Amino acid sequence: MYLGKSEVNTFEKGAAQEILLTNGRRGYAFSSVIGVNTRQDQGLLVVPLPGSGGHGVLVSKVDETLAIGGRRFLLSTNRYRDMVYPDGFRYIQEYFETPLPSVLFVLHSVFVRKTIFMVPGQPWTVVKYEVLASPERFQLEIRPLMAHRQRNLPGERRSCQSFRSHEMPPQGLCVEGRCMKTFFNATEGEWFLKELWFEGMLYGGDGLGSHDLEDVWSPGYLSLDLGAGETVYLVMGHTPVPGDFAVLRRMEKDAEASFERPFPRALGAWSESAKGLVRSAASLVSLGGPEGEPAIFSGYPSLRDLARDTFVALPGLTLATGRTGVAGAILDRWLRLAERHDGVMPGEVLSDGTTPLGPVDGGLWFFYALDKYCQYVGSFDKISLHWQNLTKLLGRYEEGIPALDLVCGENGLLHLTTVNPERHWMSGEVEGVPVVPRRGALVEINALWYNALRVMERFADIVEDRRSARRFGEGADAVRESFTKTFFNTAQGSLFDWVDGDERDDDIRPNQLLAVSLPCSPLEPEIGRSVLEVCWNGLYTTYGLRTLDAHSGKYKGRCEGRPDQRRKAWYRGMAWPWLLGQFVSAFLRYNPHQRDLGALFLRPFLHRPGGLGGVAELFDGSMPYDPHGDAVSAMSVGEILRVMEEDLRPLGL
Repeated sequence: MYLGKSEVNTFEKGAAQEILLTNGRRGYAFSSVIGVNTRQDQGLLVVPLPGSGGHGVLVSKVDETLAIGGRRFLLSTNRYRDMVYPDGFRYIQEYFETPLPSVLFVLHSVFVRKTIFMVPGQPWTVVKYEVLASPERFQLEIRPLMAHRQRNLPGERRSCQSFRSHEMPPQGLCVEGRCMKTFFNATEGEWFLKELWFEGMLYGGDGLGSHDLEDVWSPGYLSLDLGAGETVYLVMGHTPVPGDFAVLRRMEKDAEASFERPFPRALGAWSESAKGLVRSAASLVSLGGPEGEPAIFSGYPSLRDLARDTFVALPGLTLATGRTGVAGAILDRWLRLAERHDGVMPGEVLSDGTTPLGPVDGGLWFFYALDKYCQYVGSFDKISLHWQNLTKLLGRYEEGIPALDLVCGENGLLHLTTVNPERHWMSGEVEGVPVVPRRGALVEINALWYNALRVMERFADIVEDRRSARRFGEGADAVRESFTKTFFNTAQGSLFDWVDGDERDDDIRPNQLLAVSLPCSPLEPEIGRSVLEVCWNGLYTTYGLRTLDAHSGKYKGRCEGRPDQRRKAWYRGMAWPWLLGQFVSAFLRYNPHQRDLGALFLRPFLHRPGGLGGVAELFDGSMPYDPHGDAVSAMSVGEILRVMEEDLRPLGL
């Protein structure tokens, strides 16, 4: 990824290009390529806080000033309510992603490159400055700006608890305040402890319309005398950090290796343009989750440990990239978590280790992911090993799950007895009212239910459990017979979104797509083709499928207006990339000879909209198609990678 001067020469352009770095242990550095933060959960050093169950934004950013020949040049960019000052983005000539993300500042004949990386496995962020050219020596002042607050809380103001700092010779510094502590170290330079508050920094890019102000504090600045060919490292962390040049250089090499070659198989299989997606996959998979086991994060900066997101994203993030061992460990972990609830899959693992219930589809997506895993590894040993737990997990759906407001009707379909939006993926709520009221038999829940029954029917044959194979097969037959009768809308050639007795929702939504995209479909081919065509004509956009047909009177395709209106737009018209992955699979089911067209659907994502190197959680459903939500989303990245590997890899995307 390369951005030239024309792509960062205004505040709006530069601030819209986000960059994300991670350490694989839930820590991250997240900002824009011009260094200005636009969201309250952005920062140069954001790490889990021991014992708190949350993340802390320790270092908001660093500001740099160059003193050359009696003149001072401010390289940083900050945004306040009424102005942008300073406007150092004017000095940026380029942003380059490899071997590590860096920006090049050019001031006449002085060229300074700034590189940022996180140390894998450590709560440390490193900033490296290289003087590529300069006719004379100059002074570089680096001033850290401290936040020291919980990530998800609004920015704090100056009246809050004060900070203090003290030096740790020769180039170390410790900052304490707001019950948090940050350590700095540098390979050279001298600290000048001159406190300074930066009041009223403005964050307005969280996608929900809030505009938060924050006062950040600086302990002073690190002063360096530099000339052409010289390099200095500044490292910051939640724990004491090294200041030895050789040690930091070695860490940089390790970061380069991690950044450039996360999965050899994946990098060999796809073209250069897909490497950023594979790197994003690496950042979304943690080898040490809350319980010390592998986990998939929902995205950055949300960093939630969600069942549905995990199972939807797992095929692309792990299997398609050759990490089958990690995939197997993740599946084992979630199956054990279900045992805590007597065979019911929890919705989430919280930072304190608790596992609350939530949506009803988590357990059904589990069978989808498990089936993909068995196909990739070419073995069914895991099925035999966990057969009792697997039959219990599916059996709970057959019995009905009162804790999830779920019953299994006489017609074999699953029914929700509540309008609680937390029970399905369209979980938006505004002032206690669901954005999309849904109840009864939901179309995607029953498509997943049918797929799970067919998967377990096949697994039962493999382990030679004839009774279970017959039971699951008969259950699937019943669902298949009821599905079309219940959901097919002959007038529109589509599927009802939900059916509750005599009430039906005929809004065109993408939930019906799962009935034709999942490996096992309950629909006859001619009906499946009709559903696909309706979704294509009414919901397809460049960056995903809309959550509502644009012709609907309830359509709201852009994330704009009041916060409540923005929240409603997520499920009333905005486009989700993970649905596009399912759309491509459905398209190729009925058009197997048009794989070149299937590739065209995914090509826009190779330009990595949203966070650089990844795919955002969702996009506007109408112009200008801006990204929103998580800058890098597990479901979005996972589904794009899955389709590339499963359906399109030989095309050489």
